[in-house]
Amino acid sequence: MSNLILLISLIWATPPIQVESTTKIDSEVLLDTLISKGEKYLYAEWDSAFYYLSKADSLARLLEEDNKVGKVANLFGTLYYVEGDYVKSIKYYSTASEIFNKTQDESGLNFALNGRGLIYLSQNQLERAIDIFNRCIEISKKLGDTYGIGKNYFNRSIGESDLGQFGKAHQSIDLALEYLKDHQDRVIYTMTLNRAGKIYFDEGKLEESEKYYRQVLNYPGQLSNWAYTFAYSGLAEIEIAKGNPRKALEYAEISKDYVYKTRGFWDKGRLSKVLLAIYEELDQYALALEHAKLYKAYSDSLYNESKNAEISHLQLLLADADNQNLLQEKELAENSAQFNKKLTIILVIALIGLIIGFILYGRVIKQKEKINQVLLEKQKEIQIQNEKLEAINEEKNKLFSILSHDLKAPINSVKQLLELEENGLLDEDEQKTVRKLLIKQVSDTDEMLRKLLRWSHAQLDGIITKRTATDLSEIVKEQVGQLDYQTVSKNITIDFSSIFDQAQVLVDPQQLRIILQNCLQNSIKFSNSDSQIKLWNSVQEEDGFINLHIKDDGIGISEEKMKEISSQVVRVKSTEGTQKEKGTGLGLLLVRQFMEKNQGHLRIQSKPNEGTEIILSFESINTTKELIES
Repeated sequence: MSNLILLISLIWATPPIQVESTTKIDSEVLLDTLISKGEKYLYAEWDSAFYYLSKADSLARLLEEDNKVGKVANLFGTLYYVEGDYVKSIKYYSTASEIFNKTQDESGLNFALNGRGLIYLSQNQLERAIDIFNRCIEISKKLGDTYGIGKNYFNRSIGESDLGQFGKAHQSIDLALEYLKDHQDRVIYTMTLNRAGKIYFDEGKLEESEKYYRQVLNYPGQLSNWAYTFAYSGLAEIEIAKGNPRKALEYAEISKDYVYKTRGFWDKGRLSKVLLAIYEELDQYALALEHAKLYKAYSDSLYNESKNAEISHLQLLLADADNQNLLQEKELAENSAQFNKKLTIILVIALIGLIIGFILYGRVIKQKEKINQVLLEKQKEIQIQNEKLEAINEEKNKLFSILSHDLKAPINSVKQLLELEENGLLDEDEQKTVRKLLIKQVSDTDEMLRKLLRWSHAQLDGIITKRTATDLSEIVKEQVGQLDYQTVSKNITIDFSSIFDQAQVLVDPQQLRIILQNCLQNSIKFSNSDSQIKLWNSVQEEDGFINLHIKDDGIGISEEKMKEISSQVVRVKSTEGTQKEKGTGLGLLLVRQFMEKNQGHLRIQSKPNEGTEIILSFESINTTKELIES
């Protein structure tokens, strides 16, 4: 340790040339120490990080350690990215890329590539950024670099969250935390916890968001200024959303103590936006205006910097190309000066031949470019057509699923009735009753099939939702009437006497039939024999939506199954009914999708052995005061 302190003292106190008096090994140890310190302070103290990285850069160049020079350049790129200076950031990442291309260091190239992804994020080119982070993840997996994998999943979650893809963002952030569990002593771990809190906040889940911010503040290790700033600003945002501006101000003031110890424009802008909202809530408009100006200044600065970064990067590429052309021209001039005068005629002939060749070659190239352009346009047309066909096929498959699913229950009913009669299990009176049920079931099924076929024919180019004024009570009665066999077989009554008469809602009628059919069949399926299913309406006074409640006294749904239903937008695994009725799990998925298409809402309330209540909310048409009061 004393040797290391002495080396650091020498490198800081003496001219660079005196480093040559130390051994190469000691110099490399010192270099690694400087790089490590610079990396440690990246997100904590900008000035300290800059100081250590500057010393490391000088020493690495003196020792001619190309890979270390490239690593320092990558860290400088990150440092300037944190500050919001995207011009310098991309320059350093470009320098690192050039070095690691020469040394064939995949790890260093991966870091620089990740930096490019961060710049794309800053320019709001989110899809391109996500593509780059996906490439970085594959490279890191190939290298076995768990830290790199976790860091890139973290970065990918930012792009997905900004695109509103919260499901994907949660998946990415969970994977990041999983890969970073062995790196909890590094700054990226608390950054990831903070980002998880931000994703939940953007999604409107305040309790989950606060849980992650608290986890950051209770972190047992040393927290960076950036981590404190992000967490306290996040808590302030949550309190604003809860309607507690004074509590939010307390958190914002704490965040302010930390944010000015960093040089992160994004964090300062975020805090200014939070304070703007707080002071508006507190009617302190002078302070609100002050922070509105600060927020705009920070936002404008980041925006201009990101645009300049892109332009500067293109200029660097163009300058490099110009240098290459000048070098080639110089080499040609030197070679031509060496030719003998005796070969002048040969050279002239050769030059004429070359000119002709270039002209011909240029024409061929132009023709080839035209052909390639035509082919490219055709390929794009074919791709668009293929995408349309795939979408249509997917919708047709859904139509077939709807038809098969909706026909399954009535066909099973008919089959069971015929089997009872075939096996001689019915007396004469029961046979008469069964025949009536059979005729009604077949008639109802025929009518349902006609409506489904007419509707399906109109949807052959893709399922289209046509919301029209529809009498909710009429379709409820129609669907209940088609379930006679299912209710009779379990001795279940359906009470819909409390349904509003002529309740007009804005919905696609056939899609409403499919929604009701699946909800009612599920209620019957999970109801005990000799029980009742009750239907009634209520009105949401805040928006005038009409609610249709479907309540059974059946076996209910477990808490674990409710979480599965609430969290998934795919088919849920079906559960057997009270009489071992089987299902496909498609019904609930259809209900959810068609409710969304009709701009309605679906809620499910259930407890085991206490029954289930399904609440369907539809946009009403001309909801009267008398209807609300009733």
